[in-house]
Parts: sequence; C-alpha cells; structure tokens
Amino acid sequence: MNIIFVISSPTGVGKTTICTMEIKRNSNIQRVITHTTRSPRENEKDGADYYFVTKNQFMEAVRKGEFVEYALVHGNYYGTSKQALIDVIDSHKDALLAVDVNGAKNIMNQFDNAVSVFILPPSFEVWLRRVKSGNARKDIRVRLKTALDELKKAAEFDYCIINDDLEEAVFMLESIINSQHNRMRFVKQERDELISELKKKTLEYLEVK
Repeated sequence: MNIIFVISSPTGVGKTTICTMEIKRNSNIQRVITHTTRSPRENEKDGADYYFVTKNQFMEAVRKGEFVEYALVHGNYYGTSKQALIDVIDSHKDALLAVDVNGAKNIMNQFDNAVSVFILPPSFEVWLRRVKSGNARKDIRVRLKTALDELKKAAEFDYCIINDDLEEAVFMLESIINSQHNRMRFVKQERDELISELKKKTLEYLEVK
C-alpha cells in the first residue's frame, strides 16, 4: 500500500527543505505539488515548487471541489488538489506533502493511509533567527502568532522531528518512512497471505511427520 506522508511545522522550521532533501534520496517517494496564490520567490518554478495561480483561479477550483485541503496562510491561499494527489498515488509511489497544520489535519481525517510528522525547531532563539532571515520584520509577529496556534496541535501528529541538524532531521524522516512500510496496517494483504501460507504448510508438515 502506498502511504501519504504529511509533513507540517510552524513557519521557518525547515519542512520544505527537509522534504526536498528526502525526495532526492528516495526514489520511491514523490512530492505532491500544491497550489498557491502567492508570488514565486527567487529560484521557484511553476509546476516544480508550486502551481502559482491567481486568487480567482484558486477560488474557482475551491468552488468546483478540486482541493482535498486548502487554507489561507499569511494572506495567501494554499491548497492540495485531488488530481495532484491521485497522480502520485497512481504512480505507485508514496506521496509526500508539506502543508500547514490545518491542511495536515484535513488530510489525516480523510485518508486512512496518511502518516503525519510535525517538525520543531531546537529552541526559540534558533527558530527566531531562522524566521527573521526569511521574512520581513513586519511579518514576524503575524507568523509567530499563527505558530502559537499550530504548536497547540503538535501532539495530534503521529511523529515529531526536532530540526537541530538538517542531515539528522532528514535521516529521521527517512527512518519514519521506512518503518511505516513494516507496520501491520500497511502490509495487511502481504501479511495475511504469508500467514495463510505458513499455517497451511505448517499443518502439512505436521501431518507428514
């Protein structure tokens, strides 16, 4: 069974970087590209980093029910389209989603094969430095106020990674991904077939002896 890995965090913690590095390492996982109404940042490409759309285009897609989740974050809309998620699942790869906390909860509520991971900074001081380096000072208070609400929901996620060392954080995510394929609920068919075969052959062996 293919698994949907939902990665979330407060602003400035590094979830997108961690996901990008994991995808480069793991050919069995593919990022689900989300839509956004914000403008592209330097070096961001449409269709690779995000699908950049206008607000009118985004709201029309909402009206048509094309998103499995969407949210207004810091004045811009972000959403995961059903088609983008289906495309990854149909490719027989695990899906990797880097979304805000509310979006993550929506996906977790809709899909039984979703596994959620919350990324935390190692300390407030390190976190604040990262937030300041990536945003205009006027946005920092808004982002931190949003983060307070997101931190309250961290305990609702399946796993937590502290992004102190980037390489170690990516390794931890990869370990989570690998371990999920051995959990009982994700290998049910293979498990049941193997148990059935083992029981049958055990009985045959005992009867012969």
